[in-house]
Amino acid sequence: MASVKKLNIAILTISLLLVFLHHADLSRAAQSLDDRVNEIAHSLMCPVCQGQSVAESNSNLAQDMRQIIRKQLQEGKSRDEVIAYFVNRYGESILASPPPKGVNWLLWVMPALAIVLGGFAIGIYLHKTQSAKKMRSTATKTEKPVTDSDYIARLDEELKKHES
Repeated sequence: MASVKKLNIAILTISLLLVFLHHADLSRAAQSLDDRVNEIAHSLMCPVCQGQSVAESNSNLAQDMRQIIRKQLQEGKSRDEVIAYFVNRYGESILASPPPKGVNWLLWVMPALAIVLGGFAIGIYLHKTQSAKKMRSTATKTEKPVTDSDYIARLDEELKKHES
């Protein structure tokens, strides 16, 4: 009886998982045309606006570009084909994020390199401060503590030297 109950729970769980995955595929496939236009428009910079994407800009050129994107998507072109159209027309400066090739690869590599080198520098600094602390603590442990009687004895010796 318990095994039948476990089997029913397993079947129900698998069924719910399959329904969920199917629903997720349908929602991705049913992404509206407006969403796709907006996604592509965000990846392109407006040629006449300073620092704004085509999706953010209200200029006439940006509105025309959004219409071209919509028309090309309705014709069945892919995202890459639409972006390639604008790159051919305006150059790679139209892209919101430059492709990692040529000199642009530095833009992609430098942040990671800076983090690695910064971590390395911090590690060296911490290692040096820890080793300096250990050296100071071992130096103070090995030295004989000076007492008042030692000072008095040295003072007496100095006085005897000067008296004679």
